[in-house]
Amino acid sequence: MRTTRAGTISPDDRKVRVTQSVSTIFQFRAIDWGMENCELHVAVPPMDRPTTLALYRLNATVPVDISTLSFNVRPPRVAKLDNIVLGQDSLNWHRKLSCVTDDVLVFELACSEDEPSGSCDIEWWQVHKDTAPGQCSNTL
Repeated sequence: MRTTRAGTISPDDRKVRVTQSVSTIFQFRAIDWGMENCELHVAVPPMDRPTTLALYRLNATVPVDISTLSFNVRPPRVAKLDNIVLGQDSLNWHRKLSCVTDDVLVFELACSEDEPSGSCDIEWWQVHKDTAPGQCSNTL
């Protein structure tokens, strides 16, 4: 991330990492006027071994300040959206959500509580120009 005269610019490519002690939080703002429905997509490349991740919606109405974000100050979880089971095939999970213009939507991808200790350790790069291995998109 870097700051310019126009504001803060985040890099297009992001590392997604999930372990027993690390989760990934991602957020976006519904900016299109009249958009009451959003669709969240999580596309994941094939994994060497089966792993179950939990996807949570977090309670945030303003963007999370990533410069001060830590486990202790992250927004609280308000709902578990699903368990996402990763395996040898690529995965494209999606869910429709209600949203209104200017809503901030914040999510956490974490190890499932059902995952045995030490078995959850994955990472991949989300490449902005590719449709996979990760994406979040708004749809009408």
